[in-house]
Amino acid sequence: MRRRGKKSTGSFSFNIDSLMDIVTNIVGMLVIIGIISSLSLRSKDFVFETPMVYETEKASIIFECRNNQLFPVSQNAETFYYRTYAAYQEVLIPVPEAQGESIAEISQPGSIFYKILNQTDPQKQFFYFIVRSDSYDIFREARKLAWEKNIEVGWTPKPKDEIILFSPYGERTKVVD
Repeated sequence: MRRRGKKSTGSFSFNIDSLMDIVTNIVGMLVIIGIISSLSLRSKDFVFETPMVYETEKASIIFECRNNQLFPVSQNAETFYYRTYAAYQEVLIPVPEAQGESIAEISQPGSIFYKILNQTDPQKQFFYFIVRSDSYDIFREARKLAWEKNIEVGWTPKPKDEIILFSPYGERTKVVD
């Protein structure tokens, strides 16, 4: 006669204690790391300045930052731009061989920017920058110099090759703190 084997209950059981130990240890380490991180960050001060945009009655002096150089748009524009008009808009197209002022030059007493900086009345005028994607460094330096003279600053980012359009029906330039 044949022996009968144990009847199968249909469920498989195994011990998961070691898996639970591993998971518990990992969670415990994550809690300890979180506590240490929060305690070390508690002593640090973080200040995030949010730019505020507001309208002003002051006259804007416009500059363009491109090729990491600064170009005055409001003054001597004919030196740096071809000017044309189309459909009630003034169109400024950069002169390819025109050279603006570099970061080192804008803080020098003989530079165009330095002269404009010293002739600007902060109560009546503000600087507005058209900033190309390759020129944030010179924009930050020019903005810093303007702020040192208590001149308000507005700016707008523009794609590298977009032409400059001015229109009597367009949006007014604004101060951005």
